[in-house]
Amino acid sequence: MKMTLFLPLLLVVLSVSTDQTEALALQQSFSPDVHAALREMIASLTEQRLELRSLKKESAGNVAKSERQEAEIKNLKKQLEEHDTKLEGQETETNKLKQQLEEHDTKLEGQETETNKLKQQLEVRQVAFSASLLVDGSTTFGPFNTFTTLVFKHVVTNIGNAYNQQTGIFTAPVKGAYHFEWYVGAHGGRHAAAAVLVKNGERIFIAYEYQRSSYGTSANGATLLLESGDQVFVQQWPNAILFDNNNHHTTFSGHLLFNM
Repeated sequence: MKMTLFLPLLLVVLSVSTDQTEALALQQSFSPDVHAALREMIASLTEQRLELRSLKKESAGNVAKSERQEAEIKNLKKQLEEHDTKLEGQETETNKLKQQLEEHDTKLEGQETETNKLKQQLEVRQVAFSASLLVDGSTTFGPFNTFTTLVFKHVVTNIGNAYNQQTGIFTAPVKGAYHFEWYVGAHGGRHAAAAVLVKNGERIFIAYEYQRSSYGTSANGATLLLESGDQVFVQQWPNAILFDNNNHHTTFSGHLLFNM
């Protein structure tokens, strides 16, 4: 019973003792069994104390390592933020350069369009044509009982390609003032030599000549204000005749005076 009470008290004394020498001195006053038990307890406590110190040291190392890792993470995060900021600046600069390039391309397109427009205007200022009925040979056309559009096949000039030698129709390429002339001729007899200038179906002026014998000619001219796309052509008058040969007596000509 005394031993049972004594051992806990001894453990308390040993647990608060900080000097191993003092613990060994206390052991000498006890019996051999108690002495052995005390030595075993002291060795266990010493081992636990060493383990505790090792754990504390390891924990302190882990804390320091964790702090270093946290500092590295913060540093990396800061670098990443700086990199993102730099990328945003580069992206902004890229967008700015892209916008400037688009504006430059738009400006170039506008200049090209203006250049093409000026070129077109220059080209449409150069409009002139002249043609006769026959390329070669000799023929009297008519008489016909209706108005007949004349196709002047022998084209000597067609600057601007506004005259169509397949249809005999002149199409105005641009709004402007145009001047036209047409000459007709035929041998005298029962029929007159006559042809009329037509604008979009509207008869403008007629060239008319009638002779009972010999060869007669007639001519006329007109200046017309035309819109782009307006059509002008010459029609043979009903019951009239027209003559043409290699000397090209019957002709149709026109040119642009100025655009509007």
